[in-house]
Amino acid sequence: MQLKSGLIALACMSFPTTLLAQDASNKHWQHSIELYGLLLNISGDTQVGAASLEVDVDPDFILDHLEMTAMLRLEGIYRNQWGYYIDYSFMKLGGDKTSVTDANLGLLYADVDIRQGVLEAKGFKRYSYDFGKIDYMFGIRWWDNDIDLELKGQGGNINLSPSIKEDWVDYVVGVRWITDLTDDWVYHLSGDVGLGKDTRFTSSIQTGFRYRFNDWADVNLAYKSTWVDYDNESNFAYDTASYGLLIGLGLYF
Repeated sequence: MQLKSGLIALACMSFPTTLLAQDASNKHWQHSIELYGLLLNISGDTQVGAASLEVDVDPDFILDHLEMTAMLRLEGIYRNQWGYYIDYSFMKLGGDKTSVTDANLGLLYADVDIRQGVLEAKGFKRYSYDFGKIDYMFGIRWWDNDIDLELKGQGGNINLSPSIKEDWVDYVVGVRWITDLTDDWVYHLSGDVGLGKDTRFTSSIQTGFRYRFNDWADVNLAYKSTWVDYDNESNFAYDTASYGLLIGLGLYF
């Protein structure tokens, strides 16, 4: 009788542990959210209506004129095989009126407001090898640009106020390599290429290191660059490279 009671008590004690182990094994999804900042540079040229402009934006200019920004990445993977990747960066710059002297046109006054949003949404299939994990990615990159330009010349010889609101979708395919360097350090390298209806070419690359604090948090130190050559052959063209150093905080759940 004492032996039977002991077995019942042992079974009752082991039941919660077994149930927790089953719950842990049934957690097939792993998700993460990353908040990040980017020391962004934008260089290239753009056409807004009849005005053609050279784009040369550096981090100092952005910090001086930044009105609003948001940068966020969401990612999830199911059974370490199929996953999704969503990245959104948004920036709004408000320009101050500046004066420029041109030899032919005289004194010019310019005021530029820029809003740029870029959304990347991708699915991927993961394969594991001896040298790390490879994610084969496919998806879209959505660009959303608003540019307001005011250009006036001394004596009224120039008075241009073009404004454009243009958004488009590019279709991209890419690959990402992830490998553990140590128990705490992870190296990652990703790139993609794509095309769109009015996009001649688009591409992006990101490479860097992640440092794990624990099982649920890490920091991302990376370099990111995105190129696009877009022309709607009407009133807007955008041929630029956006690049810079990235630092982010990732949380896993």
